[in-house]
Amino acid sequence: MLSSRAIGELPAFLSLFDPGWWNRMLDATTSGHYSPEAMILMAGVFGLAFLAITAGFFLKIHIGKKEAVPSSWIVSPGEIRALLDTAQTQRSKVRVSFVRDDPGARSTDASILSADPARGIELEMTSLVRATPSWIGKLVVCDFRLRLDPRKDYQTFYNFVTPIMAVRKANDDFVHMHVGWPTRLELEQKRGFLRVEPPRAFVLELALWHENTIKMAKGNFALPSTWGKPLVRLDPNLAKPDVELRNISGGGLRLEVQAEAMNNHTGLFEPANRFLMHLLLAEPEAEQPVEFFLALRLQNAYGDPGLSGTKGFGFHILSFGVPTETPRENLSWKTAAAGVPALDDWAFRRHLAMYRSRGE
Repeated sequence: MLSSRAIGELPAFLSLFDPGWWNRMLDATTSGHYSPEAMILMAGVFGLAFLAITAGFFLKIHIGKKEAVPSSWIVSPGEIRALLDTAQTQRSKVRVSFVRDDPGARSTDASILSADPARGIELEMTSLVRATPSWIGKLVVCDFRLRLDPRKDYQTFYNFVTPIMAVRKANDDFVHMHVGWPTRLELEQKRGFLRVEPPRAFVLELALWHENTIKMAKGNFALPSTWGKPLVRLDPNLAKPDVELRNISGGGLRLEVQAEAMNNHTGLFEPANRFLMHLLLAEPEAEQPVEFFLALRLQNAYGDPGLSGTKGFGFHILSFGVPTETPRENLSWKTAAAGVPALDDWAFRRHLAMYRSRGE
């Protein structure tokens, strides 16, 4: 046992190992005297508390970063590899389109020849594609679909954006294009294909132009004021307008056009032709309308205008125009690989509103 004098000469930290330190600390605390042992203990408690708070803060940041990744993103390298391998095995068609501010940007179909994280993805395209070295470095959007469950006739849609690494022509004249390995795949939301039939009162304005008529008039795709006179337009003041919007989703829409309005434009309404549309839709929740500029491809034609007086047309949305900051009247065109987000949201809100009105 150490004497009191010897204990007093020990460093404060070493005195904690003496069996009588607890009693001395209590005596010093109750008498109001300074106690090295008490200070060390207090510093230890506060130090542990600080470490616990700091660890919790960094854990929260780490969890927050994980939660920031959208649920529709696939970022696991192993899962990305497995899905692309499946696409190659199933010979899934890959639709390739450039990422650029051009609503008339063409897309082409390709098949996957090889997929390896170290070397990227090799795509094969038809010899009709005019590939040039100027493509290298440009970004492309690649869309593909997979049937993951062979027992079900259900397909899942994916897309990714990646740069072009190399382009060459093979001996069989087919074009082989190498693109970079994607850091993520995006699962296309099926909500984008939820179609609603908007009442006439919700369609405030609708005008449709053919892409070629704008080009012939030397119009600028980025400047709607140069597009000229539309082929057909919806005038809400007319009891029988040229065109009606029958249904719409974030990925496409269907129009019904009067036969009289098509008399001078019959040859333009053919499948695969491309159009531009200006659309203004009512938005009761925001108390102000929402405006869309859409680039469309005509997919299907329905009905005989000679019998019904109207003909239906189904359109797929290729891209959408977003007003630039300066000047505001200019448009920047974005690829609608997974639909138009704002239009998708509008259609979904209309769908919910219809259910609420029915009490469902």
